[in-house]
Amino acid sequence: MCMGRFARRISEVAGWTLASRVLGLLRDILLFASLGTGVLNSAFILAFTLPNLFRRLLGEGALTSSSIPVLAESLAKNGEKQTHQLFNAIISRLGLFILILQVVAIPAFGLVYLLDGLEERWYLGARLSQVLFPYMFFICLGALACGMLNVFGRFGLAAFNQVWLNLTMIATILYGLWYMPDNGWGRVLLISSGVLLGGLLQFAAPAIGLARQGWSPKVSFATHPDLGKILRLFLPGLLGAAIFQINILVCRLLAFSLDDTATGLLYLSSRLVELPLGVFAIAVTTVIFPDLSRLSATGKDEQYANVFTRGLGLIFMITLPAAIGLSVLARPILAFLFEWGLFSGEDVAAATPVLIASTLGLPFFAWSTLLTRAWYARQEMKVPVRLAAVNLFLNLFLGLLFMQFLGAVGLALANSISAMVHCLALQYFLPGNALNRPRLASLVTLPVALLVLYMVARTGSHFIESLFADGKLVDMLSVLTVIPVAVISYFGILWLMRFPLLRELTKD
Repeated sequence: MCMGRFARRISEVAGWTLASRVLGLLRDILLFASLGTGVLNSAFILAFTLPNLFRRLLGEGALTSSSIPVLAESLAKNGEKQTHQLFNAIISRLGLFILILQVVAIPAFGLVYLLDGLEERWYLGARLSQVLFPYMFFICLGALACGMLNVFGRFGLAAFNQVWLNLTMIATILYGLWYMPDNGWGRVLLISSGVLLGGLLQFAAPAIGLARQGWSPKVSFATHPDLGKILRLFLPGLLGAAIFQINILVCRLLAFSLDDTATGLLYLSSRLVELPLGVFAIAVTTVIFPDLSRLSATGKDEQYANVFTRGLGLIFMITLPAAIGLSVLARPILAFLFEWGLFSGEDVAAATPVLIASTLGLPFFAWSTLLTRAWYARQEMKVPVRLAAVNLFLNLFLGLLFMQFLGAVGLALANSISAMVHCLALQYFLPGNALNRPRLASLVTLPVALLVLYMVARTGSHFIESLFADGKLVDMLSVLTVIPVAVISYFGILWLMRFPLLRELTKD
């Protein structure tokens, strides 16, 4: 793929993802303003985690990653009609499995009510899990449909899909704030209805997009020769993804057991970290994954290494300055965005160190995303599964250790350290020559620009604080002036130093 087309596709995905993330940020601002960081918000976040866990397992995770290479191969060799038949066979089986899981899981959540002596948040979490679990059906099918759109080269519509959930949640949060100011439980149920409506739209929108590509939905349990290929990739990938998602769930449960606020603080920090991660790192991996699969299958190792290293360089170019900026300006960012309603200055003070600890892992989370797709492209998942298992136990051990002394900050720090170890191990064991050494060496000038960004952000923040008294004005100026100046300085230095990746991205 030429660099101009590559950049345009990344820009398309990143642009729509940015719109989604900005709306998601607004959604979270309103959520914390409506529910604060107390028991209702913690119960909602835990219940919302469960269907999203399965979404990442069965939708956009292992199943999509194992299906895309096979669907792309089918499209190239067999044409659209047979590829649509294969997709119907996959989505029918997924839908049936999820329906069975719903029937089993929703009543099972009620068993928590039989346990006496638990804190109130556990009963609220179980009740909300029963309400929110059906969201999993729509979002898993929708994520698979988005993967199919990517096979057809329609990246923008798939990237836009998250917007629907954000819009419905924002609408229900605002309605609850206006019409239910004194009814916290009513607001939570209203927000949950927004989640379910958003999930329905997240399935309907890509399904309509596929229909315009000629897809005719049909329930099909007929055998297909390519299902075996998908299964061989899916099962080890599912195990690895399951371990990763269990890791997330364990962290949430540890935070949930800590106190009423830890879950909300960790969720908030992860959402801010996911903003640059989702906007750019996911865009890069989404665009280059089909190329990595094709190049690996055809034995073009030199081109494979070139594409992989290009993606890695782009990820470093964005996530490293994002991590520095979030760390330096953590407090004003949190205060400016979230200090409204029930989210107080004390909550900002508690969330700041959690966010700083989380930003340490940002570059490694992004790098791991790329590496996971690189392993899928090599059609080798045994080693990643083993490494994911090691990461789970490492994170659990560090989390249990650090939370005793640092609380929620310790859990965030454990996540970052385990992410770094996991990432470096994935890179070390990746088969073949995955790195283009000359292109990798061209990143040597990046630390100079990062140092400039750090100095501009730190100096600018202190300068504004020296001019004005503490308050919303200082936070607003820090976010709206220091961040743009730091970003311009960073890319300006890269341009002056003729940073190769930046120059390539600006070429047609």
